[in-house]
Amino acid sequence: MNEDISTVRQRGIVTNFLPRKGYGFIRSSDGISVFVHFSAIRGGDYRTLIPGEEVEYTMVQAQKGPQALDVLRLNPPQEEEPVILTSLGKTW
Repeated sequence: MNEDISTVRQRGIVTNFLPRKGYGFIRSSDGISVFVHFSAIRGGDYRTLIPGEEVEYTMVQAQKGPQALDVLRLNPPQEEEPVILTSLGKTW
């Protein structure tokens, strides 16, 4: 894989992310659309991004275009308490 690696960290906004497919795009501060794969997101077992959230990343020029590496979520949403539904004595 032939990539130009930049060590300069950049900031951008997630424009879309498809969790089932594991990829999406970030709009860089200078308007470039940057591909992001779930494996590049820092975090635990389940790594995803939410459209509109701000991220910091290192951009590389991959074979198909700009790609984000080492993606850090700057303001990840707080985990919500699980919702427990009960009906007829059953809990889901």
